[in-house]
Amino acid sequence: MSKKKNQKKAEAQAKKSAVETLCFQSHWGLKQLGQEEGNIFHQLVDAEVDFIAELDLAQDLLAIKSLVDGVKQSFAVTPTPEKGDFVKSPTAVALGISLVEDINNIGIPLTWSEMIEQKLLTIYYPEEYRNQIIDWAKSNGYNTSTYLGGPIVKFRKLYIIIDRTRE
Repeated sequence: MSKKKNQKKAEAQAKKSAVETLCFQSHWGLKQLGQEEGNIFHQLVDAEVDFIAELDLAQDLLAIKSLVDGVKQSFAVTPTPEKGDFVKSPTAVALGISLVEDINNIGIPLTWSEMIEQKLLTIYYPEEYRNQIIDWAKSNGYNTSTYLGGPIVKFRKLYIIIDRTRE
């Protein structure tokens, strides 16, 4: 009984820690994008992080950020700007999961409950890097698979399609 209680306590602490980390990294990302503390984007991120926490997606978002950061470090390539399912999320933009030309034109934020129902979300990379990115993800311990012939990376609740941008 005690072991089960300790495990639940550890899981709750891990979730709380993930939410705090997500909030901190999102605010840090906004500062890097030139957004002053307390402006509308910080308020949007706070509201969005609360909703993400309710849906238990904080750990997934941090893992996706880790994937995107690892790809950036290894290949010096970032997701294609203005493309993908995360482009309407101030939190995803602040984390660098999605890129926009101007954060002020982000529009109406997406609905995370719709995103979780969709389950398969897309991040676009330049065509010449897509296969290398999947190979990198496999070799770095990410759970990869295919869906309709395209590569995906599986997280706890979300699956990310790594698609190619054709120019």
